[in-house]
Amino acid sequence: ENKGYELMVRNFRTRYGEIDLICRDGNLTVFVEVKAKKGLQFGSPEEMFTSAKYRQVRRMATAYLEGREVPCRIDMVAVELGEMNEVSALRHYENVVCD
Repeated sequence: ENKGYELMVRNFRTRYGEIDLICRDGNLTVFVEVKAKKGLQFGSPEEMFTSAKYRQVRRMATAYLEGREVPCRIDMVAVELGEMNEVSALRHYENVVCD
């Protein structure tokens, strides 16, 4: 589900890593980190989005923007996969902040 976002870039590589999705939501540039996981025995997809990962996404977003003052936010999408790798649950968190 894209919530009406316009997909701008998929898998954008920077020297800090890769941003999964870069979208536009109205006048906002949205950097989306997708975490997919099969089974919950080692935690949920949300638990994989650590404060270190958040800082990395912020660095990658800054690299993408190259100093331009652009309104933006970071979103996280958690995907739970079933036995046949089908999507069994999908949760979208807008404007995540981790410190």
